[in-house]
Amino acid sequence: MSLDALPGLRGAPTVTAAQMAEADRICVDELAIGLEMLMENASRQIAAAARALLGDVSGKRVVALAGSGNNGGDALGAIRHLRGWGAYVAGVVSSPIEKLRPLPRRQYEILRRIGVAPPDADAVDRADLLLDGLLGYSVSGPPRGSVAELIRAANTSGVPILGIDLPSGLDPDSGAPLGVAIRAAATVTLALPKRGLVAAGSRNLVGELLLADIGIPSEAFARVGIDTRRVFERGDLLRIIPA
Repeated sequence: MSLDALPGLRGAPTVTAAQMAEADRICVDELAIGLEMLMENASRQIAAAARALLGDVSGKRVVALAGSGNNGGDALGAIRHLRGWGAYVAGVVSSPIEKLRPLPRRQYEILRRIGVAPPDADAVDRADLLLDGLLGYSVSGPPRGSVAELIRAANTSGVPILGIDLPSGLDPDSGAPLGVAIRAAATVTLALPKRGLVAAGSRNLVGELLLADIGIPSEAFARVGIDTRRVFERGDLLRIIPA
C-alpha cells in the first residue's frame, strides 16, 4: 500500500503535549492499559507506515535511530516487524545500552536475541529509510550531544526519514524547531496529531503527516476534553489532509 492509498482524514482533533501525557497516564493508571501494550501497537503501526512510504519493504534497508526513551522503543520495535516482512534492519542507539529506559532496553534485547546485528559505520548512509525515534513529545530544550549528532547525520545522509510521533527537535505544541531538527519525508504521529505538527511553518520538517491508532480508548481523551470517537472509523492508519 502506498501513502496515496491510505484513507484520508481532514480536520482531525489535535492534542497538546500536556494533554497527551495525561491521556497516557489515564491509560496506565486508571484503565489498566500498560505502556508495553501501547508500544507494541505503535511499533506495528510505524512498520506499516514505513511499508506505505517505501511501497515494499522486502530487501530494503531500514535503520532505526533510537533515543533512550519510549520513542526509541517504538522505533526498535518497528524494525522487528519490518525484519519479519523481509527488510534488512539495524538499530542505532543514541546512548549506552545500560542507560536505555526499561521498555526500549527490552526491545533492544529482543533484537539482539533474534539475531539483528549491530549496525556498521555506514548503516545510516546506506539505508533506504531511516526511522526517527530519537525524541518524543515530552522533549524539553534543544537536542544535545549524540542525539543532535544523529539528527545532523540523518539530515545530511539524503536518505528519506520517517518521523515517529513528531520529528525529533520539533516543539510538540508550537511546531517550531528547538534547535537542530529532523527533516522528515513523512511523520507517523500516534493516537492524535500533536498540535505543532499542523502549525504554520512546520510542514517542511513534518513532510506527509500520517495518523496511527495505537489503542488509546476515547474515554482517555474525553477526560482531557477531546472527542476521538470517530477519528479512526475509516481505518487505523490515516493520511492527514492539510486544511
